[in-house]
Amino acid sequence: MKRFFRLACAFCAVLILIWYSLPSVYQILHAPKVVDFGILPSAPALRITSASTQFVRSGIDERLSDRQTTERTLRLFGLLPLRTFQQQIGGRTVAVGGEAVGVVLKTNGVQIVGLGEIETEEGRRSPAADAGLRQGDVILAVNNHSVADTASFTSLCRSSAGDLSLSFQRDGSTFTVTVRPERDKDGVARIGAWVRDSTSGIGTMSFYDPNTRFYAALGHGVTDVDTGKLIAPSSGYLTETVISSVRVGTQDRAGELIGTFSVREADAIATITQNTEFGISGKLGSSFRIERSLRSVAPPDAAHLGDASIITTTSGQTPHTYRVRVIRVDVQSSPNTQGMMIEIVDPALLGQTGGIVQGMSGSPLIQDGKLIGVVTHVFLSHPTRGYCLYAAWMAEKLLPFA
Repeated sequence: MKRFFRLACAFCAVLILIWYSLPSVYQILHAPKVVDFGILPSAPALRITSASTQFVRSGIDERLSDRQTTERTLRLFGLLPLRTFQQQIGGRTVAVGGEAVGVVLKTNGVQIVGLGEIETEEGRRSPAADAGLRQGDVILAVNNHSVADTASFTSLCRSSAGDLSLSFQRDGSTFTVTVRPERDKDGVARIGAWVRDSTSGIGTMSFYDPNTRFYAALGHGVTDVDTGKLIAPSSGYLTETVISSVRVGTQDRAGELIGTFSVREADAIATITQNTEFGISGKLGSSFRIERSLRSVAPPDAAHLGDASIITTTSGQTPHTYRVRVIRVDVQSSPNTQGMMIEIVDPALLGQTGGIVQGMSGSPLIQDGKLIGVVTHVFLSHPTRGYCLYAAWMAEKLLPFA
């Protein structure tokens, strides 16, 4: 019995040594006390518990205090505490953007953007709606054949005799329904649904990591214009854009950057691999030259009321710097898409655009020499003002670490 006990102890000791020598375990156990949790790898049996952060404002409408408490505990099997870390937010060095880019995003399958009725010999029918399909659903397959785009969807529907088995995605879950097409007065079989397989537009590059060449742009997600839902991309890319003119923003009507860009994938300068509420991201191609100045990403509590700068492109392809004023900063302990409000005060930019216009989303904000935020939305009732998100949250969500 004693011999068995010794062997068992020796076996456990060997397992512990092997576990301890794993690179991921060693990196976590020997990490500095103050660390960005985003760079810590996952490791067997180790769990980092969440904890709240409290920022302290030194006064109404004043700079946030540098004092903050953000601690998380490393536990074995989520139970036995081993050590405590303090959160480090921001501090990454990135190349700031400001370039206008063409955004081309293709969906996984086709998205239903509208439902309608079919005028048949027996009256009006709506097969898709009757089967339970809704606006915003993404059709992935027809009779077990994958749908690549609108052309393949139409071909599959019209080449199939009888009922159609449609696989579709809704709110992250996949379902299957049976739809019986109806023939219109011309004898064409239809299901009564309008679909779309891609979208495109103009946005602004926010920043990129010069080492990994991963970028972050827009500051908000790409949504379908009809459904308002985030598009789940199967593929996407950025292309160069030349801004030719600006439709000036007025009260109750957002302005817009007007430009030309290629929608051909052969002209892509970057891929799009993520489309989130914090923006889009992917990797820059070799044709994109990183020539912008490097800036440190400021933590969320570093932003304060007062003067700042915006970098954006309103003509041609060259970004320029303009004066803005930060008029509101919010205390945030976790990522949120709205953290600041700014007002455009530069006469040159106001003369060109009237304020913030569509296409400027993603423009970076600089304050005290650091990247503090990214433009996201404009106030329709006050086009010189807009919302911004903290750059630290955007970097945390969209940029992988080297």
